[in-house]
Formats: sequence, C-alpha cells, structure tokens
Amino acid sequence: MRRSRHTDEPKHLFVSSKSTEDHDNHDNQPPSNSWVEHLLFVLLIIPLTLSILLVYSDASSWHLPDNLYVFVNTNRTSVQTAVQIFGAILAAIEVFALCRLINLTTRIRFTQSPVSLNVLEFWSALSTPTNNFSLPFWMIVITVLFGNLSAIISALWTGALTPADAIGTQNSSLLVPDWSNISLIKEYPAQIDKTGLSIRETKGYFSYSVGLALLGSLLSSMNSASPINGGVRNHPKLDNTRYNYHGRSYGVGASAGLSDDNLVAIPHVRNFTFNEIGLDASVDCMYNTSSMFVIQLLPQTTLYAARGFLPDSNLSAPEYSVYIGRGDDAIVALGVSANPTEYSAKRYMAIASGNYYKNLNQVQCAVTFTPAIFNVSVDIQERNISVSKINASEPSVGLVHDIDPHHNITHIVMRQLELISNDLTSYYRSTFGDAFNASISDYRTSVAGSNLSETQIVMKGMENAVTSLVDDMLVAYASAQLVVSEFRKSTPVVVQVAALRVGSREYVITSAVITGLIVLLVIGEGIRMRWWKGLPSFDYQDNRALVLGASRGGKGIAEYVEQVKCKDLGRVPVIWRKGEESWHHGEIVFQPMLDDPEDDIENTGLIMRQSAAKSLGINKAACRVRFIRLQQKYGFKKKEKVIPRRNQAPAMTDDAEENTHLPNPPISTTLNPTIYNSNKAKSFKSLY
Repeated sequence: MRRSRHTDEPKHLFVSSKSTEDHDNHDNQPPSNSWVEHLLFVLLIIPLTLSILLVYSDASSWHLPDNLYVFVNTNRTSVQTAVQIFGAILAAIEVFALCRLINLTTRIRFTQSPVSLNVLEFWSALSTPTNNFSLPFWMIVITVLFGNLSAIISALWTGALTPADAIGTQNSSLLVPDWSNISLIKEYPAQIDKTGLSIRETKGYFSYSVGLALLGSLLSSMNSASPINGGVRNHPKLDNTRYNYHGRSYGVGASAGLSDDNLVAIPHVRNFTFNEIGLDASVDCMYNTSSMFVIQLLPQTTLYAARGFLPDSNLSAPEYSVYIGRGDDAIVALGVSANPTEYSAKRYMAIASGNYYKNLNQVQCAVTFTPAIFNVSVDIQERNISVSKINASEPSVGLVHDIDPHHNITHIVMRQLELISNDLTSYYRSTFGDAFNASISDYRTSVAGSNLSETQIVMKGMENAVTSLVDDMLVAYASAQLVVSEFRKSTPVVVQVAALRVGSREYVITSAVITGLIVLLVIGEGIRMRWWKGLPSFDYQDNRALVLGASRGGKGIAEYVEQVKCKDLGRVPVIWRKGEESWHHGEIVFQPMLDDPEDDIENTGLIMRQSAAKSLGINKAACRVRFIRLQQKYGFKKKEKVIPRRNQAPAMTDDAEENTHLPNPPISTTLNPTIYNSNKAKSFKSLY
C-alpha cells in the first residue's frame, strides 16, 4: 500500500533535478586530502627562503649597492611602507599555515572521538583565526593571543626587512710623509732672505722654517694647551683643511686633508684609519735652582744676553743669545743647546726670566723623543682626527722603524723653541711668557680644589705648553714633507663608508627561528598524521557542511539540550560520522563522552529512543520487537513483559507513554566504550 504525503508537510521551494547518477558522480569526487590540500603549505617556501638569505647576508656583512643606498635614503617613507606590507604578507603566510595545520588535524580528531561544542568552536576560532568571547576564559585567552600572532610576526618581519644604517669597509692607500730624505729639515736663520722653502696655497701655508713661518698658529695652539674643564684637548690643525685634533697629535696625521683626495672621492665615505710611525715626545719639567743659564746686562742700551750651560751643552761652547727690553723684568729667554755634546733622543731646554715672569725662572725641561706607531682615525664628516699610540708589546706591531735615527729632527724641533722665544720678546713684555702663563693658569683652573702645590701646577702647565709646541711643529714638518718637497710614500688604509644592511640582527634571527619552527611543525605533524590520509571531506568551518551534517544527525542534539535543561550549550558532546551511500559529507550526531556522569548517560539513552521514535515514525509494537532482538543479542534485563499486538499500530501520543513502553537502550551504569565503536553504532541504528 503506497503511503500518501501528509497534508501539513512543507513543500520544498526548490526541487533538485539531480538523479541517482548525479549522486554517484558526487561520490566519485577526489578525496579531500588531495595534493591541493598540501599545496597550501608550499607557500612556506617564501618566508623560509627569505629567512635563509637574511641570515646569510647578516653573517657575510652584505650591504645594499650604491644605487639602492641612494634610492632608500631618498624614498624612506615609501620604502618603509612597502616593507610593512611585505612583512604583513609573510606573517599571513605563516599564520595561515598554522591555521591550516590546526584545521586538518582537528578534522581528523573530530571523526575519532566526541568533543564538546565549546571545543568545536575553539577549533574553528583557531582555524580562522578569530575571537569568540562566549567561550571559556582559557579558550578566550588562547584565541586572543593567537589572533594577534600575525601582528607580532609582521612586526618581526618588518624589523628583519627594514634597511638599517651600517658601516662598510674598503681597503685603499694613502700618501704619508717619507722621512728617508730630511735634507730640507734644518735650522734656518731668522733673516727674511734665508728662510726655508715655503708654499702658500688654498690648503694652507707650508714651510721648513716652522718656528718663524707658523709663529702665530703655534702661539694660538699653545694658549689652549691646558683644557680648562680638564677634559680632552681639541685644537685645530695648522692649515686650512678645517680639521681638528681630538687629543694629542703626536706629530702624525698630517695627510688628513692634504693627500687624501682619492679617499674623499669614494661615495658615502665616513672616515678612514691608518697606522703611521712618529715620535712620542715626553716632557718632564722641574725647577733647577742651580741652573747656569742666566740673563746678563750688556754694555749696549736695552740689550741683554741669555747665556750659560745646559745639561747637554758643550763646555767649550756655552749658549748665547741676545734679547731686547727696557730692563730685564719683561724678558723670558729660552735656551736650547746649539752644539750639544751628542745628538740624542733626550734634549733639554732652560728658561731664564725677569721679575715679571719670575714663576718661569729656572724652569728646566727634558724632552725625550721615542719612535712609536700610532693609529690615526680621520672622521671626514666631523673633521676630527684622533691619534692613539699602539702598544709596542702587541705581536702585530713588531719592530718599530725609527724615522730619526740620527736625531736630527729632534734637534731642529728643539732649536725652534729658542728662535720663538727670541722673536716674541719686546720692550715691554714677552708674548712667549704670556703663553706659558696662560697654560699654567688654565691648568690651575681645571684642578681647582685639589691638593696640588703651586710648583706642581706650574710644572704641569709648562709640560702641557711644551708638548703642544713640539707636537704641532712635528706636524708642520710632516706637512712640508708632503706639500713642499713632496717626499711621500704609500701606506694601506681602511676606509669606512656609510651603507645600508637589510634588517637588524636581532630581528633577522628571531624571524628565522619562528619560520623554522613553523616549517618543522608542519613537517612533523604531516609525518605523524601520515599526511592527513584519513582527512574527511567534512570541514566544520564550512557552514554549508555544518548545517547539512547537523540536519542528517537527527534531533538528538536538540532533544538532549531540552531534556537535561542544559544551560551551557558548549558542553554538548558531538561527533562526526561518515555518511552511507550518497551521504558524502556525513553527519554530526550526539554522543556522550566516556567521562560523562551516569545520570547524563541514562538521559542520553532516553533521548536517543525518543529521537528515533519521533524522527522515523516507528510504532510502539515495532519498537518493542526490535528492542527484544537487541536484548537477546546483548543480554539486557527487561523491565516488563513485551506482548506484540496484531494488526494494530497505535501512534504514540506523548512522551510519558513512550517512556513507559520503551525500555532503556543498551547503556549500563558504567559505560562500555565498545558500544560506541562503529559496529555497535550500526547495531544501535538497526534499533531505530
């Protein structure tokens, strides 16, 4: 007898035109774990390759080419915007890989054991990623952190890709003074027609008559010999190159601004460094109360003689020079042996002065010249020259070549002091003495409040002034060797240029580690899950599949919620089961978990019976017969005798009647896990 459609049954708005063949074709679709699913992870090659390149470039100190350096500095804003966009893309690829990995793994997990709706929504939030504030607190925390993971990784990639300022190095050469020929370095008379060779050009005035030609520059430098603040002395180079020495010059560094045109022409040059051999002048001053160098009045009016012996003077030729003045009070006479007993590295100078400069009288200084190697660093942009002495004990130094083996240079330098002293004494004052007193006064100011005696202050001020004079004159002779006589030689130099590197090391390493961990996680999980061989076609992120699977699973989920009056819908346990025949997407059904309470399990059996009876329209007699069969198979105890009726199939009227006639399903107070395997599930279906 053909069953007629119920009059109240709703009609479909759309009638499918698919036939049985269409369903068969649908079943023949490629499996969900096809190569397309795995191709999505191939995008990780992009950040992985880039991470390897960034680490390699950082380890090899690679810098951007000159044309890119100019482009980046000219378009900083545009470049930074592009870097942030690209960093966001790389972060999206890595986060997408993690989301996809979570999705594939949890989809397989959903087919193996039941999970709560909270967990299912938690999986969905991680696979998107998104935030759902209706979840339990710990799930909210994880989803919020995971949702912001892309921003964190994007920031790390931005730091790893942003061009950063760096210093590149190049090897080049520089012309420095050659001291093998010092034939022009000698004591020239003070006469105007007998001065040494000189050249005046745009870079300055260079002469072999250093004490006279550069008198003004030497005196100006001498006035600043003692820094008032007690810090490092900064003083100008005695030419027009606009370079300043930071600290002592030690008589080296004359090449800066004079023979470095080839280095300055290098694009984006910042500074250059080289080693140069020079003479380290060490000055030690004291009061010699037994000094034999004194001032004597001559028969001629306003003429005075400074004569006597110094520790290195020849006894057959005492020192002698003539000074002028309206008395000897304003005279400051400085004596240096013109014909010493021997030309040595240690030379002496003595001062005899009048009452106006009595603190300088009987001052005697010993100047020792020691050959040494100095490291010269020239900052082109700041126009600074820094000189540091290299320790002779270092293995890389070796034997230091003496540029003045016969001590001719030291003799000429010291003799310039006597010429300067004579030229700077007038009728009324000594400019040379004023310069010495300026150095002493500045040093007194710098050590104010200390326990130094006046003698110590005077001696230190004198030492600073003499050191300044000696260093500057050595630089002046070196400049004359370069410019006037062109006695030069080449020396290696390390040039530092402004450059750009890709990213900062900390960000490069961090982003590379994160990328490597993600790749290893994908590979490891793929191997563990056999490349997701058992991946179902059902995807809980697909709303279409979700609705279809839930509708196929019957009313068990909704009736469970209604029966137990569940206030927390997220705790409802569900599982996905593969569909039969043409049910390609399977179904989502209610199934309690093994750790559920016994009362929930009993209610579960009641609800499953009610759902089956209502959804399939089975009458009470048929239900009793099927239950008897299942009772015989599993050995359940029956609560009442079941008597099937003939030719009568009364419809169920209410839930109370069903609860009276339908016994409990095969679920014991202690849940047997085997009931929920696939075979028992099929037997359970046969009941309904």
